[in-house]
Amino acid sequence: MWEQELRMCVIDDIKTIVNGIVNHIPWEEHGIRIVGTASNGEDGIELIRSTRPHIILSDIRMPKLDGLEMTRAIVKQGDLTKIVFLSGYTDFDYAQQAIRLGAFDFIQKPFTPSQILEVVLKAKKAIEQELLEVRRMNEMESKIRESMPFLRQEYFRLLMRYPTSPLSASQRWDFLQIPLAKHHFTVMLVEIDHFMERSQALPVSEVELIRFSIQNIMEETIATYTTGFVFREDVHQFAAILNPSLEEKAEWIAEKCRENIGKYTRHTVSIGLGGEVEEVHEISRSYQQAMTALSYNFYTGGDSVYSFSNVPEHGGLTPRYSADKEKELLYCIRLGNEEKAMQSLDEFFDEGQAVAVPPDPEAVRAVYYELTFLINRVLAEKIPPADMAEMEALLLDMKNDPSLSLRELQEQLKQLCRLGCEKIRRQQSKEASQQVDEVIAYIREHLDLNLTIGEYAKMVYLSASYFSNLFKKVTGMTVTQFVTTERMERAKEMLTQGMQVQEISLALGYEDRPYFTELFKRHTGMTPSEFRQLYGGPK
Repeated sequence: MWEQELRMCVIDDIKTIVNGIVNHIPWEEHGIRIVGTASNGEDGIELIRSTRPHIILSDIRMPKLDGLEMTRAIVKQGDLTKIVFLSGYTDFDYAQQAIRLGAFDFIQKPFTPSQILEVVLKAKKAIEQELLEVRRMNEMESKIRESMPFLRQEYFRLLMRYPTSPLSASQRWDFLQIPLAKHHFTVMLVEIDHFMERSQALPVSEVELIRFSIQNIMEETIATYTTGFVFREDVHQFAAILNPSLEEKAEWIAEKCRENIGKYTRHTVSIGLGGEVEEVHEISRSYQQAMTALSYNFYTGGDSVYSFSNVPEHGGLTPRYSADKEKELLYCIRLGNEEKAMQSLDEFFDEGQAVAVPPDPEAVRAVYYELTFLINRVLAEKIPPADMAEMEALLLDMKNDPSLSLRELQEQLKQLCRLGCEKIRRQQSKEASQQVDEVIAYIREHLDLNLTIGEYAKMVYLSASYFSNLFKKVTGMTVTQFVTTERMERAKEMLTQGMQVQEISLALGYEDRPYFTELFKRHTGMTPSEFRQLYGGPK
């Protein structure tokens, strides 16, 4: 509901008419206040200018200045004023002209108070509707002004990603009141190094403070040398549209941004700089170039500026490795030979970097991801699924982090190989222990058999030499030493149980009793008879 009181003035050279209108109608009850009266057109103009009424009741024919001239003067002011003329029958043509000039309505003399009230209330309603519309428009304009930074940001985002027509780009540019010159642009992309990883443990307020600080430093640095518009492009990335400076090159301004961010924050940034374009609708081209340039920070590891002007026109050759080197690396990993695997990887890296022109970073990443896939496949063949979780997490991190530099990607690959080789060695040790345990169980069950090392090795499908070394590595003894030790320990038990020496000797695979006695004494420091006397058992 409209609550504002409307102002009204009455202009007529007949005093009784003015008094009747002013005093015989309860205007305040209808939300209208009389702000003044006048008896001629000239005084009426002054009254209107000083009181700025919403509604004017005026005669057409008046001294000094008639109603038509007064209407022209009022309309020129542009106020939301409704003029209602009080007209005699002979003034009908006059009234029509007045309405054409912008008067709201007219009342033919003579009139009644109710006629006056009816027309005035109609004018009041029209004014209130117009004032409401003005208020809506003002509120809308206010909201547009408040959201203008966001609208500009969205406009530039679309402008950078999608080509548009010159006319459309220019029209929206004017509407958004972009604070840049309309010609000569360069796009600069700024990425906070490792921001996603480093900000995970931080509270949201601190993350926002970091982003605000970096954007503020960029804005102040750019403003020192040229005009530019800076906005957030992503969680860890900013974009800047610059009008290239006549005094300073864009590369120099970008370097200053990098230096100041590193100086005043605890973060470093990588910057990609596109080429210069002439028109607004060409900004998308500079943006694509800036994206390409930013990707080449892959080789620097961050805290650097790369300009599209330095990007190779066709890019270097994508690194390819010989099948023999690949087989050698995978063979070393299968064996769990970490030292050889690291050496083989370093040869891969050195060969890939020994090029005059750096290849497209995405092509290099593809090669590294392919190598990672092969390594992972080998590990999956050698390691139980339950032990693959740690390496699969590492692989996922590599795949989901496109910001990894070349050096970081290489280190991740090395870490994968180190971890894989360690798990393979553990698995090998576990398997070896199981193989040896299998033979040990057989030996203990068949101490009467005199088998060769080769015969034991066949039980676990190994060569005699490998099994011999493996057995000693696991038990600390040779197979012969182990069999002898087990036989002597069993002999002790049998002696305490009252068995005869000859019987024990044959049961343990010794047909020559004196030889058994000699071995027993060598092992225990006493003969079988002496052992029985000392530890009991039937004589």
